[in-house]
Amino acid sequence: MNKNILFAIASGLLLGMPFCIPQLFPLIFFAWIPLLWLEEKTIDHHNPYVLFNYSFLSFLIWNILAYWWVGKAQITGVILILLINSLLLALIFWLISRSRKHLKISILFPFLLIWLGFEYFDTWWDLAWPWLNLGNAFASAPKWIQWYNITGTRGGSLWVILINIRFFSLIKNPRKNIALRSIGMLLLIGIPFLYSISLYHQKENATGTRSFALIQPNLDPYTEKFVPANEEKHFAGFMNTADSICSSQRPDFLFAPETVILTSIDENKPKKSSSYTQLLDLRKKYPKTKILIGTHSNIESESFNSALFLSDSLTPHFYHKTKLVPLFEKVPFDKYLSFLKDYSLEIGGYQGSYSSRNDIDYFISDSAALVPVVCFESIFSDYCAQRVPELPGFLCMITNDGWWKTTPGYKHHFNFSRLRAIETRRDYIRVANNGISAYINSKGTIIAKTKWWEKSVLTGKFKLMKEKTFYSQHGDFIGRVCLFTAILLLIFVKIRIATQSNTTTRS
Repeated sequence: MNKNILFAIASGLLLGMPFCIPQLFPLIFFAWIPLLWLEEKTIDHHNPYVLFNYSFLSFLIWNILAYWWVGKAQITGVILILLINSLLLALIFWLISRSRKHLKISILFPFLLIWLGFEYFDTWWDLAWPWLNLGNAFASAPKWIQWYNITGTRGGSLWVILINIRFFSLIKNPRKNIALRSIGMLLLIGIPFLYSISLYHQKENATGTRSFALIQPNLDPYTEKFVPANEEKHFAGFMNTADSICSSQRPDFLFAPETVILTSIDENKPKKSSSYTQLLDLRKKYPKTKILIGTHSNIESESFNSALFLSDSLTPHFYHKTKLVPLFEKVPFDKYLSFLKDYSLEIGGYQGSYSSRNDIDYFISDSAALVPVVCFESIFSDYCAQRVPELPGFLCMITNDGWWKTTPGYKHHFNFSRLRAIETRRDYIRVANNGISAYINSKGTIIAKTKWWEKSVLTGKFKLMKEKTFYSQHGDFIGRVCLFTAILLLIFVKIRIATQSNTTTRS
């Protein structure tokens, strides 16, 4: 086999393994080295697209290892996502190489700007899929990245790129100032790690506590949950469990997962929904207990994947899922391709296309701010962090991870919750239909969790944190700066290429 192909495969495997087996996250520190070697070897190749071809192979392997399990729910969808993401990442790496070639500079500068800029861009366009942000590789190692409360995951991506390039430099020139460069490498790895450890052992500044109970119904999304004939039976079972918990525990908050209520609630006339009126009766029966539950809702012709909150006023408050799964929950670019809006992909027998319009960032009750997070939104660090107010509060995520069965998918999705807790320094309640439901503290430590694929109830007390982190205040400042600068850099490269072409033509 061609040696270059082996290098491309090696990078793909090293990039993908931390996203497939989270405990192998240290591999990310070496994952780019084979691709960097290929980039340097092919930079003057007569075929300017040869690097694109090799990097596409690498990124296809990375993507397959990271989320092949999406195919459990929708094989067409996963093929489309794999191809689109792999092509995009190959294009980005190719642009990095072209930029450094025409500017005659080290790859470090364009790599940092263009890659980190794209990672940020990939959190807000219609095909947003930030699962593979390099900083996410540390999701299972919260002690390593407590400083995400300053930088978010983009800081982790920056760290990964710097370390890979330094390792590549050491390998390429092993005899040049080896002692000094080795010390520099140790400091690059060691300082962030030691700073993280010190942050991890700092005392939490809680302003109070609240009791909670959560219900994990454990309904199979393929054979039980979305069967219309079973809806009333399932909701009745949920209400019986909820009534029992509220009677015995009297919690401050009762949490239930995504889409417990399947029949859409008209937000303008919610009492037309029997499910809503049953919840209202439960709330009246136990006035101390506030309720957060996943539901479908609508306002006239707009449909939403929502979190319904019932608090002291008994007035329903709806948070609409804003970060929708491309292709599954929303057809991309539907503003311009409106004729496609009814063609979202079916997943496990369920199909729906939602609106992302939303007017609420958080709920307030009992002097506590509850920031709701619905499933896929937990991947978007900047979006979650900037909705956290400077009030005592916590985050609560509702989800349904049963689509992925017993694959790495639900495990890695679970670990993203730990990152969001660290970035915001808020305790994090995770409520899943099939698991894993959990209480995670503000340092990403799992305090309690349920078992996978098991009907469960979890109770306890969480802490209320007030201070906003630097990241919550300023958001993804690294990503914004890099995207803006990367655009300027690529414009400058384009001008340079055009100038060089004109000079060559005249001569």
